[in-house]
Amino acid sequence: MNGSQQLARVVEQACQRHGVPGMVIGVLRGDAERVVHAYGVASVETGCPVRRDTLFQIGSITKVFLATLAMRLVEEGRLDLDEPVTSYLPDLRLSDPETQQRLTMRHLLTHTSGILGDHFQDYGLGDDALARYVADLHQIPQVHPLGRCWSYCNSGFSLAGRVIEVLTGQPFESAMRELLFEPLGLERAFFFAHDIIGYPLAVGHRAGDDGQPEVVRDFPLPRSVHPAGGITATVDDLLAFAAFHLGLARPERSPVSAASIALMQEPQTPAANWADHYGLGWALWSLGGTRVVGHGGSTNGSQAHLTLLPERRAAIASLTNHDDGSAAYLEVESWLLAEEFGLRPTPPPLVTLSEAELARFAGEYSYPLARLTVRPAAGGLWLDVVQTGGLSRRPREQRLSPLFLRPVGRNVFVSGLPVAVPNRVDFLSEEGAECPRWIRAFGRLAERVMG
Repeated sequence: MNGSQQLARVVEQACQRHGVPGMVIGVLRGDAERVVHAYGVASVETGCPVRRDTLFQIGSITKVFLATLAMRLVEEGRLDLDEPVTSYLPDLRLSDPETQQRLTMRHLLTHTSGILGDHFQDYGLGDDALARYVADLHQIPQVHPLGRCWSYCNSGFSLAGRVIEVLTGQPFESAMRELLFEPLGLERAFFFAHDIIGYPLAVGHRAGDDGQPEVVRDFPLPRSVHPAGGITATVDDLLAFAAFHLGLARPERSPVSAASIALMQEPQTPAANWADHYGLGWALWSLGGTRVVGHGGSTNGSQAHLTLLPERRAAIASLTNHDDGSAAYLEVESWLLAEEFGLRPTPPPLVTLSEAELARFAGEYSYPLARLTVRPAAGGLWLDVVQTGGLSRRPREQRLSPLFLRPVGRNVFVSGLPVAVPNRVDFLSEEGAECPRWIRAFGRLAERVMG
């Protein structure tokens, strides 16, 4: 069995194991030809096969595109990462006066603003959608003080998108196409559903009441969310973007310099959960002593991931059309990293915490998208999660399978077997406090409400 056949078998088994209707995975190695494998169907209702040129929503990988565009504006002298955002948006109002005064683009691109991160209000399809979104930001709370810690923030990227609109004098999507998509030759990268019509498209799926995949109907994202996660693209466009960030492609009209690309991949702030640090837009971690740069993306019924190995001049792009697609692509990516690059995740050494130490984490925690309950157990903690909202216009409560957390530090835990991306959960306390105020899981800070 050759390498392509082995990859096809691994993809098929992972998708069948996790109920994922379709996947496209692409591998880039140096200047060699790209390897792309497409599996399954774009929709369980139509049975249309997934093809290499099938469009998928890439979700929050969009944030790296935005950060790249921001660096172009920096190079052109139109944007300063450390200038207060109010220099560009003088009418900006936030719920926290200090954040309003001191917030910078660097805070936004590194998820350190402290603004509540998941504000998905729909402000229509007009060109004023982002302006209206930003005008209402004073109504959402400040989760933690500015710069206090890393906490994933979609809202901050919508705000960054509005800054880009003001600096370029055009809608965010137009600025992205003119200043980034076109110079990089990304011909199948879109934001709007009316631009996607006419191309092969993978629709999103979720598990129905019978456990079988069902099509997600609320496909388009609100326009106000476009800067945080609105791109739909093909695997080849995603690999072309990766090649540019690896220095493998220098288009005639290069949007940013190699120095800016390198800066984006430098640690800017300690992170948590799925990354060791964050750069400008990128998540940063290591695997087998090798530096990894990447980002994931989640939308209604779609999961995507882009992984770069800068020193190996290599990348892996994964696109799926199911809410559980991340479980499938992590299996495939982990296999590829091991078989093609000799990189295998190793479990971190466990530590022993006493019953009393584990008991201090017990309680209920909450943030707008979920309720989390932590229960001490022999050797660790049980984490129960009930999702209460999200991007869907028809949210429904969903109880996730409990996660068993094993301690690898006094306040840091891991769940499950090691895979290509870190899978940590940690707890944060106020200075001098013994019991934690927050649990940080899935990138978000959930505040303790009971216990």
